[in-house]
Amino acid sequence: MEILKLAVSGWFARALAVAARLEIADILDGGSMTSAELAERTGSDPDVLQRLLQMLTVPAVLERDGEKFRLTAAYAPLRADHPTTQRHFAILAAELYDDAFAGLLHTVKTGKSGFQEVFGESLYEYLETHPETADLFDKGMVDLATPVAQCLLGLHDFSTAKSVVDVGGGSGGLLPVLLAAHPDLHGTVADRASVCARGRTALERVVQQDVRDRIGFVPSDFFVEVPAGADRYLLKNVLHDWTYENCVRILRTVATAMADSSPDARLLVVEPLVESDIDGWRAMFQAVACDEGTTGLDESAMRQALEEAGFTVKSVGQLPTQHKVFVTSLRAS
Repeated sequence: MEILKLAVSGWFARALAVAARLEIADILDGGSMTSAELAERTGSDPDVLQRLLQMLTVPAVLERDGEKFRLTAAYAPLRADHPTTQRHFAILAAELYDDAFAGLLHTVKTGKSGFQEVFGESLYEYLETHPETADLFDKGMVDLATPVAQCLLGLHDFSTAKSVVDVGGGSGGLLPVLLAAHPDLHGTVADRASVCARGRTALERVVQQDVRDRIGFVPSDFFVEVPAGADRYLLKNVLHDWTYENCVRILRTVATAMADSSPDARLLVVEPLVESDIDGWRAMFQAVACDEGTTGLDESAMRQALEEAGFTVKSVGQLPTQHKVFVTSLRAS
């Protein structure tokens, strides 16, 4: 039975994604409905939807009371309006990322990208030509970033900073939380041009105007140049996408930008590291879907990369989200 449960677990991930796409959590809105009522609201086949709902009671996504189904408290973040929603990431992980894992055997045998094997191009190349998936990816990254930003406020003092650059910040997942807490703080997202264009639109939908007015987007290649002179620089869930050598390249780009900053400027690297067996799933994802040859960094390797790029590690903190935060300054020349 243990083999069977693991072998079919991917089916449940897909079922979760379908429920998220049908907005079942949002429709239930804390209440309960029959499968027929949900089928009518979602435009689904009543008999098949009944089976989907039954299937989702197995991992306790839903619970059943007679003929009615309700969302369990643990899965409330499937709602789009939940403050730490994970709806978009659940879809992204169960669809695009799971499709990429069809190349897992190729990755294990050759060390090469499974994503490239399946799709014929890298993840970021694919996103450039598939706008609907790119939009989902951006929203999924915001899902992951929002709780991290909330935790980061408790770990690091941004009160003396006037400007922050989120390098590789996507559509601005970290900045709205930080800027809402600090009314004098202004933020800039440095990312690919297509991401910046989508980010402006995304913020208009979900961020209050006084915060939105303090966020700018600068199309950037973090291997070449990012905006200079800020008080704080952020790299959150960026470096784990790249090989050690490319991590150092990115960090050196930031170091060049910080040369125009004050001596009190800081770079915060926020990363889920690979340091024990339980982190192996994350490292495997990196090997399959990220920069070819990426298998994860531990704290020692991250410190080495930072030092090689010209930074001094001031402190290392741990977030409840399983991220480590490296607070660094530019090493005096």
